[in-house]
Amino acid sequence: MSRSRIACLMFAAAGAARAQTMLDQEERLIEIHSLLVAAGPLNAPGAYRDGELSLGLEVIGIPPIDGTTGGKRQITASDQTPVFPRLRLALGLPAPEHFRASVGIAYIPPIRFRDVSSHLAALEGEMSYAPGPLAVGLRGHVLVARSTSPVTDPATRDTLDNFEFGANAAAGYRLDFAPASVTPYVSIGVTRAVGIFRVTSDGYELISRTTNPGLGAGVRLFAKQQFEVVAELAVFPGRLVHPSFRVAWTPDWLSRP
Repeated sequence: MSRSRIACLMFAAAGAARAQTMLDQEERLIEIHSLLVAAGPLNAPGAYRDGELSLGLEVIGIPPIDGTTGGKRQITASDQTPVFPRLRLALGLPAPEHFRASVGIAYIPPIRFRDVSSHLAALEGEMSYAPGPLAVGLRGHVLVARSTSPVTDPATRDTLDNFEFGANAAAGYRLDFAPASVTPYVSIGVTRAVGIFRVTSDGYELISRTTNPGLGAGVRLFAKQQFEVVAELAVFPGRLVHPSFRVAWTPDWLSRP
């Protein structure tokens, strides 16, 4: 084989490797942004009694995200804002003795802020065994979302569509004090995330499909004045680590004595 042909093959292989590396980087960015909006537990298992209502606001922390793809740097969520909020409601359901069940929804209305908008809806359900201070539970969730923001260019608004579902197992232990209770908890789960990214300028479409294990650790403070605060750290190994916070009011409108 001639030297010139060998050189051409080497350049072709190098070009293919660079293209694959850039594709991997683009898919990594889609995966990270998909996991960022995932509806994690953000509460201790068995938190709500039958009829207990929780009207809450979450604040999801956005860590620094490197937007480098090949020789270009894409605009990421962390370039726009350090946090994003979403509404999250939960309702305790009837359950057998020593068990607690609940359903919940999360929602972000399509309000534009700093050239960014997200329209998100998520549904969750949980069943927990809570005979006393110790509670263990299983939870399932599903989420759909559409986000638009500048990514490839500051003058455009590209689109990321997400469909996600998964499950978590969690354990927590309630510590009761005179004015409040504190419940540390841990969770482990898996999330299937599908992200479809579309470039507005040329219609380019890229899809990322991943199955991601996740770990979580948090603490819930529940005051007797029907007020709860939750702080949690979510970890998707090798992809994303971020904190989340929840502040909620738990009125007794539907609770049974």
